[in-house]
Amino acid sequence: MRIYLINPTKKWCKANLHCHSTHSDGSLTPEEIKKVYMEHGYQIVAFTDHELIFDVSELTDENFVAITSSEYSITETKNPANRSYLEENYDKTTWRDMRTIHLCMYSKDPHNTFHFATGESVKNEYHLNKYAPNEIKCDGYEREYTQESIQETINRAIKSGFLVCFNHPNWSLNSREDYLNLHGLWGFEIYNYQTELETGSEYCINLYDETLRLGHKEVCLMNDDNHNYNGLEGSFGGFNFIGVDKLTYDDVLNAMEKGDIYCSNGPEIKSLYIDTDDGKIYVETSEAQAIIFTGYNRTNRHYYGENITKGDFKIFGGEVYFRICVRDKYGRTAHTHAYFLKDYGF
Repeated sequence: MRIYLINPTKKWCKANLHCHSTHSDGSLTPEEIKKVYMEHGYQIVAFTDHELIFDVSELTDENFVAITSSEYSITETKNPANRSYLEENYDKTTWRDMRTIHLCMYSKDPHNTFHFATGESVKNEYHLNKYAPNEIKCDGYEREYTQESIQETINRAIKSGFLVCFNHPNWSLNSREDYLNLHGLWGFEIYNYQTELETGSEYCINLYDETLRLGHKEVCLMNDDNHNYNGLEGSFGGFNFIGVDKLTYDDVLNAMEKGDIYCSNGPEIKSLYIDTDDGKIYVETSEAQAIIFTGYNRTNRHYYGENITKGDFKIFGGEVYFRICVRDKYGRTAHTHAYFLKDYGF
């Protein structure tokens, strides 16, 4: 029997799940973003403007889904870790020296704009002041840069009907303790195109593996985080494919929650299934130079060559979970999230 993990009978829609418009600090309007992304083959965009949960459902049609979403931040006031560097002018600490947590929130309901985990200090930020802050419904919770408050923010998001993704850990100056002890995350951003352009250090698949070894089950994402200050710079560099039967809001969010998603900055994964009869995993891809099977610890295998499009990997036991990485001749990669074999009877 075949258990499909990436089913070729589904419609695999291209998605950017992290972007900023003129509703916060982006340079393009939501309408302009929809236009340019559709011109580049996208069917889904999450409008994750800072702190603001804005109903963008008027942009959704039979060819495009606009996801109601936001990017929340929780930032420390001063960074003790940098104190020696800043000792002489410590009072002049800027946000660039402060650790922060950025979380993308995706609403399962396109009309749900309730601002959970939002108090007066956030309402008074300049982003929300542009949109009648007195009319924004919030719960009054003031976030703090503590493990307890970050977890509470995630808990409130889930209770309010949102999926939560942990964003760009290197740019945010995060240490492993910042994300390994969090629970309830749906996604982990392993590649952020905008901050990769800025820093060269935002391809974080190794950090994702660290969460897997502790039994976390987040999906992995590759996103743009585009602000478009310089035209379309920062766009079309990281994307996700979401498998749906129909291109509707409910189908997209249900697919995301179930894990019918993989991420890429180039290659495609066309099919992935487990054959329970022969105990093998079969994968079919676009042309690649490497197809890599990564399991728990060092249970890894690979195919290398020119124009590879298929691979199969025997399940020997001890893998615990596996994920597939595809690398093309340009060095671009596609990644599945981890599949835990116990969930499939192994």
